[in-house]
Amino acid sequence: MRSFYIQAEDINSLENHLAQFEIENETKSILFLMADKNHFSEELLISLLNTLKTPVIGGIFPELIYDGDLKESGVLLVPLSFELRTQLFDLSENPEVFLNQLESIQGKSMNPLSSLFVFVDALSQNKEPFMEALFNFFGMNTSYIGGGAGSLSLQSQPCIINNQGVHSNSAVIGWSNRNISLGVAHGWHSFSGVLKVTETEQNLVKSINWRPAFDVYKEIVDTHAGINLNSDNFSEHAKSYPLGIEKLDAEMVVRDPLRLCPEGLLFVDSILEGEYVKILHGDMDSLVEGAAKAKEFALSKIDKDMDQKSLFCIDCISRVLFMQESYKKELETISMNKNVFGILSIGEIANSGDSFLEIYNKTIALGVW
Repeated sequence: MRSFYIQAEDINSLENHLAQFEIENETKSILFLMADKNHFSEELLISLLNTLKTPVIGGIFPELIYDGDLKESGVLLVPLSFELRTQLFDLSENPEVFLNQLESIQGKSMNPLSSLFVFVDALSQNKEPFMEALFNFFGMNTSYIGGGAGSLSLQSQPCIINNQGVHSNSAVIGWSNRNISLGVAHGWHSFSGVLKVTETEQNLVKSINWRPAFDVYKEIVDTHAGINLNSDNFSEHAKSYPLGIEKLDAEMVVRDPLRLCPEGLLFVDSILEGEYVKILHGDMDSLVEGAAKAKEFALSKIDKDMDQKSLFCIDCISRVLFMQESYKKELETISMNKNVFGILSIGEIANSGDSFLEIYNKTIALGVW
């Protein structure tokens, strides 16, 4: 598992690396992962990407991980020794169109030991139906890994990358006839009773247990934290109290509160009406333990022909915002004796055949191939 970091202003290095990948036999595909800050212009990227015959997929993300450290700018190139069957999707379409498009390109992509890289525009309202279409098509036997692309400003912008350029409100996938070992964990723990989500509108939760959602959330958080949660301090405290969606025999799916609205609680990703949830809490130690658990899971399932020294990391940007300087402990934990590289995403995508395909929040996913 090779990776190369190019600084934001070093266009010559980027061109040289891509040119080298084009002529070497060991590179069959490329992950092109770019940080949002001071990134290359769309025009420049289009001119570079259009010349490549090697399949390319990726996106623009809040930050990158390289050599066990965070990078606010620049490009991370990950040359792959296996070919990706790539496909771009316009997320303004509907699930039936997604399935027809998958059948047209991926009709023979059905090896049970296969893997799928998935990068989606994190701000698209249609990403959940798209993920459902992927799962309906590829099923549980395929391993999925990827994340939500975009800016931490949460302003919509082109952020999905393939050989044709940079795209907004889109998703890109790359299927490989290759197994990937995955580990997924978060380190958040429930402390409330089970709550039923009784009214929603997309990512907005309006009521819980048939009461205003904020009233229920506030009562529980106030008691646990000894505070008076309100509109002025919501962002400060809510990052420590995400919701967890109960899943049978699988890691609880975390949902990250984004802001308090007059109608209820707005989350980064949707929570379906009728879901059963709990309020979660964690501290620096529990989150680092979650990262160690994800590493243990990933390494416990590797094959002898997989790279024993590297880890591809999809970590949530909100974990960094919560942990701040203590995030270094998480990186140190997963980097111990390993070369770690990857992205900080707005939503994590991972599934190794043990549950329905989900978009996670505040979660870490590690992959080995």
